[in-house]
Amino acid sequence: CESGDIDGAERVYKEIVESKVSPDAVVYNAMLNGYFRVAKIKDCFELWEMMGSEGNRSVSSFNIMMRGLFDNGKVDEVISIWELMKKSGFVEDSITYGILVHGFCKNGYIDKSLHVLEMAEQKGGVLDAFAYSAMINGLCKEANLDRAVSVLNGMIKSGCKPNAHVYNTLINGLVGASKFEDAIRVFREMGTMHCSPNIITYNTLINGLCKNEMFGEAYNLVKELLDKGLNPGVITYSMLMKGLCLDHKVEKALQLWNQVTSKGFKPDVQMHNVLIHGLCSVGKMQLALSLYFDMNRWKCAPNLVSHNTLMEGFYKDGDIRNALVIWARILRNGLEPDIISYNITLKGLCSCNRISDAILFLHDAVTKKIVLTKIT
Repeated sequence: CESGDIDGAERVYKEIVESKVSPDAVVYNAMLNGYFRVAKIKDCFELWEMMGSEGNRSVSSFNIMMRGLFDNGKVDEVISIWELMKKSGFVEDSITYGILVHGFCKNGYIDKSLHVLEMAEQKGGVLDAFAYSAMINGLCKEANLDRAVSVLNGMIKSGCKPNAHVYNTLINGLVGASKFEDAIRVFREMGTMHCSPNIITYNTLINGLCKNEMFGEAYNLVKELLDKGLNPGVITYSMLMKGLCLDHKVEKALQLWNQVTSKGFKPDVQMHNVLIHGLCSVGKMQLALSLYFDMNRWKCAPNLVSHNTLMEGFYKDGDIRNALVIWARILRNGLEPDIISYNITLKGLCSCNRISDAILFLHDAVTKKIVLTKIT
């Protein structure tokens, strides 16, 4: 059943029945699980009825039925099974409550999930972190963040220690609603609960801060993260460096670059292009060129964006010779200039009053059937 070989399980089950040995609850539960794994819902119900007639149902059986039905989106049937469970004199355990909380949330029944959570807490039932995480995630999706924070507090009060996944779920919800002060507060509270933030925690906060142009705060978090020996990854680094450059903090972006590369992190093409663009934007062309030539050291071949960015920087700096050298390198490296390459070159040459040269490049673009734009 665990491996999904329900046909093999059925053969063994028939052999048990034919040998006049009565299957016990363990066998029935294994078969129930197996049927749900391969979505044989009709077989599940037939077996369920048989279990009822033979008195082989247990709390575990009810839990398996409800989990399987939730997984198949059959919420009404779950409610019926739950009602039958109570009528039959069975008492919900922590697993039952966890299944109900998670299942109702997963299927969009947040109010029902909250009702189960409150019921479990009133009865002294111990829910696990997985159930609380599902509840908090469901509330965050509905932007009911105050209630999500309340659920976290209730979780702590009930004696269930939140893990990083629970905190990450709430922090992600707060960040998504741009409640950064609350997100940072919850983040700092993790330490008091002896729960260390992980890479997901940091990435969630850093990416959210960058998207909201809070680059200074994001930069401080990256430094904190690096001091702990964690690595946020290329996407986060690129986003932060781009943000710092847009915020005219190119020196900080450069510091971050030096800090992460000194720790052995290998930047990719995107990271190089972000910093090259930032350096070009403030006229630091020699640094940008040095970074471009350094790409081979990282076994990271410059792409067309790298060349276009440098070329545009040189033209803005009035350095036609080096701009044309970069054009030559595009061709030498086997890259095909695109309309952006041509537009940069045409604009650059025209700005330097090299109209005849610009016309030659325009003819070249037309010959190569490059689709011209309004900018061209």
